[in-house]
Amino acid sequence: MGLTYVQLKQAIQDWTENDGTEFTTATGSGIAPIDVCIANAELRIMKELDLNAFRKTTTIASGTATSGVAMPQDLVVLRFLRIQNGDMLYLKDETFIREYTKNPTTGTGTPQYYSYQRPGTAYTTSNRPTNIIFAPTPGVDTTCEIGYTYHVPGLSASNANTYLGDNCQDTLLYGCLIEAATFMKDPQQLTNYQQLYERAVQTLGVEEQVRMRNTELYKGELRTLGRLEGDR
Repeated sequence: MGLTYVQLKQAIQDWTENDGTEFTTATGSGIAPIDVCIANAELRIMKELDLNAFRKTTTIASGTATSGVAMPQDLVVLRFLRIQNGDMLYLKDETFIREYTKNPTTGTGTPQYYSYQRPGTAYTTSNRPTNIIFAPTPGVDTTCEIGYTYHVPGLSASNANTYLGDNCQDTLLYGCLIEAATFMKDPQQLTNYQQLYERAVQTLGVEEQVRMRNTELYKGELRTLGRLEGDR
């Protein structure tokens, strides 16, 4: 049985025995602490578990500019980047990229490495790395395949159901309780919730591996059947 937004909020309050307004009502930030707990837990799960449901693959054009190309706006974790139908690119520090191609306008070629481009000023939520830069600088416009974990809209008053709420309810609940215990400054319960969360994550990881293995076996059977049909 899944958890809707309303059900999850109630479960958090029941487990923590906290229905105080300081926890459930929006403050000067405009967001209630309980909603911050939910959002933080969702993001943690997306980062820690490489679930197939959160994977996305698309293409980007490298261009020939030295200023880099924009990353997908919904990117949370970059899983891989490669030349389409070609080699993988290797992640390096931006300093390495700059040193590798001291004169990016003349030192062009097929990209082998990439890095996140740091913003020109201090990091903020609205001023964070949004570009990828390559080395060597692409000599021609090159299509690259990018695989990443994408940001899935979380539970909220306007989004009652999500994949995590429907399929990973125990992991989501325990993750929220960790955040709640941190907010409530309750180290003993924090330890208990962390143990529950880790067990749930382990179970979820095993289930994901089984699903992936079954999918691969199914695809293998289809390929085998296809060959047999072709031999007839």
